Amino acid sequence: MLPRVRSRERMLVVALAAVAALRVFVFAAAFPFFSPIDEHRHVDAVLKYARGYVPRPDSDAYEADTATFLGLYGSPEYILRPWQREEGAPPPPWKRSSEGMLQKLEDSRDFLARRHNLEAYQPPVYYALAGAWYNLGRLLGLEGGPLLYWLRGLNVLAVFLLVIVTHGLLREALPGNATVRLGVPILLTVFPQDAFYYVTQDALSPLLFSAGFFLALRLARRPQDGVGAYAAAGLLAAAALLTKYTNLALPVVYALCTAHALAHRPEARSVRGEGGRWIVLWLLLLVPVGFWLARNQMLFDDWLGTSLKIERMGWGRKSLSEVWDHPIFTPSGFATFVTDLIPRFWRGQLAWYRTTLAWEGADRFYTASSLVFLLAAGLGLLRRGDRQAAPLLEGMSWAALLTSVACLAALSLPFVFGEKTDPSQAKPYFSHGRLISGVIVPFLVLYLRGIQVACARLPGRAAGAAAWGCVGAVVLVVAVSEIAIHREIFLSAYNGYHLP
Repeated sequence: MLPRVRSRERMLVVALAAVAALRVFVFAAAFPFFSPIDEHRHVDAVLKYARGYVPRPDSDAYEADTATFLGLYGSPEYILRPWQREEGAPPPPWKRSSEGMLQKLEDSRDFLARRHNLEAYQPPVYYALAGAWYNLGRLLGLEGGPLLYWLRGLNVLAVFLLVIVTHGLLREALPGNATVRLGVPILLTVFPQDAFYYVTQDALSPLLFSAGFFLALRLARRPQDGVGAYAAAGLLAAAALLTKYTNLALPVVYALCTAHALAHRPEARSVRGEGGRWIVLWLLLLVPVGFWLARNQMLFDDWLGTSLKIERMGWGRKSLSEVWDHPIFTPSGFATFVTDLIPRFWRGQLAWYRTTLAWEGADRFYTASSLVFLLAAGLGLLRRGDRQAAPLLEGMSWAALLTSVACLAALSLPFVFGEKTDPSQAKPYFSHGRLISGVIVPFLVLYLRGIQVACARLPGRAAGAAAWGCVGAVVLVVAVSEIAIHREIFLSAYNGYHLP
């Protein structure tokens, strides 16, 4: 009986993964190129890596193919003024005369010739992987617009694997808790973070972070695993950090898991005897990251390679004494940071006709439910005797989430932002939820545990039914919101459904 139940559960999760992949595919095709979240920069970086590019000083000029793609397929609908909505965008270049198309290409080349790609020196893992994916598309005969949408298709594969991998690891971590074990894949299937819909390294972070996160938990519980598992964990963490520096929470989780394993080692084992395999993990984490940072320091005199980006964005730097004047240290400023971060973490921050794609009712739901259920999860972690609880998993989920939020708060402090940048002088907060997309799964684990704790006082089966009712309510709110705010996108003459 038990094998049959497990088989059905696996089939359900594969179906959920397929639905998640299909959803990302449909929305990624609906959004025209190039999204205002630096997509032209990310695409250009992918093209650089596709031809074997290695970052070095003065190598941030845009590729010729980027200018062609931008001229032919770039939609003005993202940046037109709201009052221009009724008039609409001009027809795409492929529907204009040959002279009009040539003029658009020339304008695009002139625009990029005067600019630097601010993403050219960012960590390499996503761009190298996407560059290989891009070259595979070319080998398959794709070109032009279909090739660009093929590039977004890497996100489809990442989301499919994210659902499968997360369930497999949760089944091991929470064998007796179906609400979290199945609830996380269900919410992943509909999770509305729009970073999955365009070319960006933020779309790869959840998969790498989640795989490394759960593998570290397994090693903390079962330190007797072979050295291969430790090596894989170290490489996953290195890949996550070399995809996005804001995945810094993963090494923090690894440090806590290392300490937990060594503190709970068998009495017959010494720290030296138990720590050998953890040393392998840390070496394979630190050596690739250290090599990249050292290379940045040698080439750019900057460990992270971000100084040129900061300089060209026109941001100034504060002195240490000025940092403490930041509004995030006030109750109102901190509240603004948190209440802006939570909706962006759920739904992203894409804009259409310079208007953020958001529904106020859904944003309030995301904020209120997140705060309530996270509080409930925190209270539940303090409660003993809960059979559904997995203290190590929940504790590490809290460590990942809080470290990630603290990372964004810390990033908000040292800079003097411009008037029209994001963050800005008026709103100097790095409340960009996509930057910490790696912790989506740990967040959902806590969110669902909070639902369980909140419903636990109900009698008998009513508690379970109420918990699943809450999950269904979240799915309904997300579905209604996604349809309401994206309906206009699907009608765009520039999107993948209208390519020649």
